[in-house]
Amino acid sequence: MKTIFITAGHHNRDSGAIGNGYQENVLTKELRDLITSKLREIACLKIWNDNDDDTLSQVIAKINKVATADDFLLEIHFDSDERISASGTTALVASGAREKSKDFAGQLAGDVAAIVGITNRGVKSETESNRGRLGILHTKASSCLLEVAFISNHSDMEKYQQYKEPLALAIATTIRDTMLKY
Repeated sequence: MKTIFITAGHHNRDSGAIGNGYQENVLTKELRDLITSKLREIACLKIWNDNDDDTLSQVIAKINKVATADDFLLEIHFDSDERISASGTTALVASGAREKSKDFAGQLAGDVAAIVGITNRGVKSETESNRGRLGILHTKASSCLLEVAFISNHSDMEKYQQYKEPLALAIATTIRDTMLKY
């Protein structure tokens, strides 16, 4: 049976970005849990969530022990920028990603943009990220790192908070449909 790995960017000892009264690690865990709950309501899939006390390298090691090329992985993040006007959602994939990773990422970015009402910044290669290489995208699973919205943008966060429940359902539906397609 295929597995969907849903991981929350940052862990209990790494807050990630902070802005507008929010901590990225708190937001990512909340959305991961909402998506997982919605997915359990609408699909019979094997779901794997990360342990909030594990570091990134520990999460990757655990995934690599069990992941196959038939699986999918969604890593949830919130973007941040010094310019508070920076807005939108971005889906990142590995450099040289498979078509199904790109398709998955494109669907997810489209979900966020449509439901939250923010700009779809599209699917980008990890080489376009601030880090250049994103380890979580290099497992056997088809993977997407989803930058949901800008934590540094008040409007993005206000809209996200307003629409996070329907967003979680839309993401769960995309996960289900994508896994059925491939």
